[in-house]
Amino acid sequence: MKKTLFAVVAATAVMFSLAGLYTGVLAHEFIVNNVDPTLLRNPPNLALVAFGYFVLALLMALLYPRLVRVSGSPAMSGLRFGLVAGVCWLMPYSLVLFGVYKFPYVALPLDFAWALVEQGIGGLVIGLIYGKSNKNV
Repeated sequence: MKKTLFAVVAATAVMFSLAGLYTGVLAHEFIVNNVDPTLLRNPPNLALVAFGYFVLALLMALLYPRLVRVSGSPAMSGLRFGLVAGVCWLMPYSLVLFGVYKFPYVALPLDFAWALVEQGIGGLVIGLIYGKSNKNV
């Protein structure tokens, strides 16, 4: 139980921080120049965003020991799991959002790629916390 709680907190912090790095620094100019400001909250509701990452991290931390058989490096097992989580979570969701809101289509592959980074690293953190054995979680 302690591993699960620690994995949730750590993965939430990492993915939330990476999201901030992406939207606040790396893609900031792109967002300013390409996204209709009327579609954005100003300021963003960071508590709601953090809670969303908490729910994602909770689901990932609960599913990881049940779905992943660690073979070799726990970091690589976690990374692979995180990549799958990114595909399963963000890609369908982004397609729905891009179908409804006036986001520039060029942002779609950028969001997809960043999801692989964000959730991949989140999964890596979870894998490192659980380690070689997924027993007693």
